Amino acid sequence: MYNECYTELEKIVYGSLKKKRKFRVLIGKGGATVLTPTKNLHEDKAILKIGARILSFLTSPRTLSSTWEAYFNFQNQESNNVLRIQFDLFILALDFLYIVGAIEYEDDLLWRANT
Repeated sequence: MYNECYTELEKIVYGSLKKKRKFRVLIGKGGATVLTPTKNLHEDKAILKIGARILSFLTSPRTLSSTWEAYFNFQNQESNNVLRIQFDLFILALDFLYIVGAIEYEDDLLWRANT
């Protein structure tokens, strides 16, 4: 399920780029971005990977807290090798998914967008 979501997210991002959306990468003092893995950023802390995992939990509409709880449980129980992320990085991944049109949010519910 996760790999399918990663592929789906990749299509959404590339489709958004073809729709003439302007994405700019801003490099801060740290010099690294958090969208894709680099030599200084582990792949499990990259926004794309976190976003793909979030999409795999959104098989039906969920609240923000239940989505975070599902992700938190995944980190604690199902995968010993996954680096733990904090809530702020989770929110950044949700923001990214919303910006590229992968998810929708209304009436306190999140769900996958129909693409």
